[in-house]
Amino acid sequence: MRLAIPLVVLASILHTSPVWAKCSSGFLADILCQTGTLTSDQVKQLDAMHEEMGRPLSHVTGETLETVIPGAGVELLPVRAYRSVSEIPPSLVGAYGLVAFQTKATPSNRAKLLMVCRAFVATFPLDSQVPLSVPLRDRMMTIWPVEDSQNEALSRDDCEFVVDHYDLVAAEMAMKDARLQNGKFDGEGPYLIGWSPTDSRGKKDKLVLIVDLSAANDQTSVDRRFLFWKQKIVEDPSLWRSGFSLERVRVAIKDFADRYGQDMLDAVQLVKGD
Repeated sequence: MRLAIPLVVLASILHTSPVWAKCSSGFLADILCQTGTLTSDQVKQLDAMHEEMGRPLSHVTGETLETVIPGAGVELLPVRAYRSVSEIPPSLVGAYGLVAFQTKATPSNRAKLLMVCRAFVATFPLDSQVPLSVPLRDRMMTIWPVEDSQNEALSRDDCEFVVDHYDLVAAEMAMKDARLQNGKFDGEGPYLIGWSPTDSRGKKDKLVLIVDLSAANDQTSVDRRFLFWKQKIVEDPSLWRSGFSLERVRVAIKDFADRYGQDMLDAVQLVKGD
């Protein structure tokens, strides 16, 4: 069993230890060094950059950080996964999103939900098929909530099955938390809801990204929503590494809308709480 120790608790333990020896004058950089996340040489480089730039680690760009911590500025790998409600949010991933239904399948919406499933399967590789050489922090996981994530039928990507066994509890909880951040769910959906970093979910001062599929009533329109999610959001690390960037996401939406029409502008929300 792995023991997870919150960083603040670990910092307290280390600071009160008689063997504590500072690597850096910066608190966060010092903790990262003491816990082995960064080497002393990497911390020295960060300290030098901070002195020159006059701004904290959280504002260093991905490109600059990449020179010190390999992988920090790399493109995010979009993946998909089937998860039960107890496995959401996923641990350690760079960012994540969720396909949220308003209702379970009915005779009137079943065809559309199957189109959404087909787009989900076609757009992203399965997380379980990604080599371990790609660290979790470099993945954006889009989740399809299911009642039992251990069911062997999931390996077949059978859309009939995953629509029938969709976990509505996970969707309701996700929409509830997004509403705390001023997310709106007035349409029939489904919705793509995303948070970056993963612990920003439900926090009023953090951004939540929502893509509304209510007006997407054919496979091409549904596919375009997923393509936007993948190409304009997931694959641009500047949009998500330190939390979603409001201005950059707005530019991405406009660029995509210029190609595919006004309905893309209407479909996307990037909001936070008051």
